[in-house]
Amino acid sequence: MIQEWLNLVLNVVVMLLAIALMTLAVRLHSNSAFAGAALYSLLSFGENLAGIVLFWTSLETSLGAIARIKMFNDTVKPEDRDGESIIPPEHWPQRGVVELKGVSATYSSEYHEGSTSRLALHNIHLTINSGEKVAICGRTGSGKSSFIALLLKLLDPTSTTAENVVIDGQLLQHLNRSELRQRIIAVPQETVFLPDGSTFQANLDVSEEATCEECEAVLTAVGLWEFVQERGGLDAGMNASTFSAGQRQLMSLGRALIRRSIRQRKHATGAEHGGILLLDEVSSSVDQETERVMQQTIKTEFKNYTVITVAHRLDMIMDFDKVVVMDTGKIVEIGSPAVLAQEAGSKFGDLVRARNQ
Repeated sequence: MIQEWLNLVLNVVVMLLAIALMTLAVRLHSNSAFAGAALYSLLSFGENLAGIVLFWTSLETSLGAIARIKMFNDTVKPEDRDGESIIPPEHWPQRGVVELKGVSATYSSEYHEGSTSRLALHNIHLTINSGEKVAICGRTGSGKSSFIALLLKLLDPTSTTAENVVIDGQLLQHLNRSELRQRIIAVPQETVFLPDGSTFQANLDVSEEATCEECEAVLTAVGLWEFVQERGGLDAGMNASTFSAGQRQLMSLGRALIRRSIRQRKHATGAEHGGILLLDEVSSSVDQETERVMQQTIKTEFKNYTVITVAHRLDMIMDFDKVVVMDTGKIVEIGSPAVLAQEAGSKFGDLVRARNQ
């Protein structure tokens, strides 16, 4: 609307100038050739004015972009910290044991030791054993996603509790962040795809380490192989908009299966290889049938993995080994979901009853 208004104003200005020019030319009996040349130049004056304004605006936008890049470079600190140079063994984490011994964490850069008002996680004591299936529950803002972010070093613990997180015998504080995120398999709540036109295989196997047979087996496991075949197969270009919400999450789960398959192939020792799988509300936007497929796939394909999931639908986790209920960044209850759901006065039972109402 502003652009159209600018064009209108410039055209009105040119029109008034043209009227004034012709009036003066007639009254002063000026040379018709000069008057015609002046009128022709005046008619293009409006376009020149609009071009000058647009070029000026573009210049301001470009200078603003340069200023933002400079500010980003000056103010944003690198993610890596001193002392994070340890690269664990290639088969790590094989057991998938997670130990948190009084861990606190905050997103605020203005946090001061001793203050609890800015803590996203407060004094977390939790041990997750090898192969255990654990669900993290709680209301919005209770610290569930912050717990997952802590294990991926997307959220740093406070300085006094930095050495209180141990994964398979390795201090989380000293692990290289990039290596950590390659070793732990995580499935996010929102699936991100490569630009439109990328192949199905490239979106499924981002690291380009899996074979076509592995990709086909994974797509079959999550129920997407027929869908991909109908659109030209693994080497066909894809558009993310063609996927439903459930298919997006199944594709994200397929990526996790590909990573598990690659790890298993690289470190085959004759026995099933374990690890850690993190799930952040993966069933929040899917229907019940898709949720059932995901639940069965996780149970079958990741049976030897330690699974830590942020649960949105509580019926999906009733057969888990343990449920951890959080509130305002604290753990308020731990136990078997089937038992806690039946206990009067339990926090988890209150959540189950509130969901069913």
